[in-house]
Amino acid sequence: MKRPSDFTTYPWSSVCQNSESEIVALNIMKILERTGNEFKSLSYSEYKEERLKDKNFSDIEESYFNNVVFYTQSAENAAKFSKEWN
Repeated sequence: MKRPSDFTTYPWSSVCQNSESEIVALNIMKILERTGNEFKSLSYSEYKEERLKDKNFSDIEESYFNNVVFYTQSAENAAKFSKEWN
């Protein structure tokens, strides 16, 4: 069974076709990895709290988060996000 740690390579050529969304999706996977390495539905407030710990957060990330969070809730969804994550 795959875990978020299996999806921490950069997701080139994602369904969103923009680097900002790809970076946020990768951030989510890294957060999931370091907070138990289990897939779950991550809220934006949880995401923001973890990203503030990284000291590299911007409120601009919210719109990208909303576009990609679905793809980070399961291994099956992640595989749909990018060929790199198959």
